[in-house]
Amino acid sequence: MDEVGIDRKLVIVGCTDTGKTSLTIRYCQNNFNTPTAATIGASFLQKRIMLDKHKMTLQIWDTAGQERFRSMAPMYYRNAKAAILVFDVTKEDTFAKVKECLNELRKHVDDDIVLAVVGNKCDLATSFDFGLTEAFAREIGATAHRTSARSGQGVTDMFETVSRALLKKHLESERLAPSANRPVSTPDPLLRLEQKTTPPAKPSGGCCK
Repeated sequence: MDEVGIDRKLVIVGCTDTGKTSLTIRYCQNNFNTPTAATIGASFLQKRIMLDKHKMTLQIWDTAGQERFRSMAPMYYRNAKAAILVFDVTKEDTFAKVKECLNELRKHVDDDIVLAVVGNKCDLATSFDFGLTEAFAREIGATAHRTSARSGQGVTDMFETVSRALLKKHLESERLAPSANRPVSTPDPLLRLEQKTTPPAKPSGGCCK
């Protein structure tokens, strides 16, 4: 068992109203509520898990989807080891925007970042061809997932898949690195930030870049 524990930062990116905040709350608190206000900059939740006898702390950053917060994105992407790219399966344009979000993300993270592409709101009727998601995920070296923050469908499985990929990378680096040079997990400095939301107004569209 890893007595010290493994801290890993995850960022959740995607357009406004795709359910990013609801996914985070469903996973961390096993609860569903529809946010009445858009996220400003980013909000933060932690989830402590035990995975194959290893203690892990997931620092989950839910980034804002509005265009006006684009300049803040690099600050929240810094040191992220995994990214969850979320779109709404009932709004095909949000899938196209995920590709733009990924291009922006790539500028600020390591090449080997763990990626997951998530089609959220799968409890709703849609004509979206999920095969497009699977093809895109293969292209970028990601996993593809269907989720519903409302019902909980696929949410835990998706986060566990991401967590296992992070654990695998950690164990590989431990095996290859001399003990004296092994990296020590340190909390992200942004953990000092408080979760903030905008006043309860209907947000405009846009992509979290």
